[in-house]
Amino acid sequence: MNTTSIRTGAVRPAVDPSPGPAADQSPALAQPAGRPSIESGGTAEPTLAPPPPPTEASRRAHAIFLKLNRWSTVPLLRAGMGPWLGTPIGGYLLLLRVRGRRTGILREVPLSYLVAEGAVWVCAGLGPGVHWYRNLLADPAVEVVLPGRTVACVAEDVRDPEVRRRMMPALVRALGLPGALGGVDPRQATDGEILQAYGWVPLVRLRSFEGPIVAGPDDPGGSAWIWRQMVILGLIVAIGGSTIGTIRGLLARR
Repeated sequence: MNTTSIRTGAVRPAVDPSPGPAADQSPALAQPAGRPSIESGGTAEPTLAPPPPPTEASRRAHAIFLKLNRWSTVPLLRAGMGPWLGTPIGGYLLLLRVRGRRTGILREVPLSYLVAEGAVWVCAGLGPGVHWYRNLLADPAVEVVLPGRTVACVAEDVRDPEVRRRMMPALVRALGLPGALGGVDPRQATDGEILQAYGWVPLVRLRSFEGPIVAGPDDPGGSAWIWRQMVILGLIVAIGGSTIGTIRGLLARR
């Protein structure tokens, strides 16, 4: 996934800052004192399955995502347009703000997500080598821009097999058509098939510092997408009709 850098001052304070050099800390994403660099979803640390070798198709898809994220998806989510982008077919998007592990610069990355069990769940669909995942391993204090709200969270790399068995199939199905990029059709695949196909994909839980996160009407499983898509369709029809009328008027004058 592509990430976009933002200035530190662009994020409002959300958690108390911890001691440290000014260049390495952000008022919004500073790590609470005494918190380990990453929290695991269980006491054991099972290893992920080895990732499949990249193909030419996957490289092209990655390049397309990089361009879309930088020039359209990130600006739209930053402008608060996330509720208008989410559907059960294409999935729902949040904007994750995480600190670069080397530069200390805040980065923004759009991710598909699911709200369940009082937390937000995401996965590193391109594997454990993607920068945003490696960044939150170094500093798990992140900020999550959801439809209608921004939440300061702590990221947890979940390796517990029981939690993965419970959450990964639900998350993949919430991705919509993009979930098929993992090699299975999430609409028809069993939980076991999804778990096998995504066995190499890291699962991340984002827990709010302020308490459980509750899914809203614009989150996966909500129904607000219905009227929003009707509004978009109505605008398209109105604009299309106006354009056609204008063209016909110009042709009639000739």
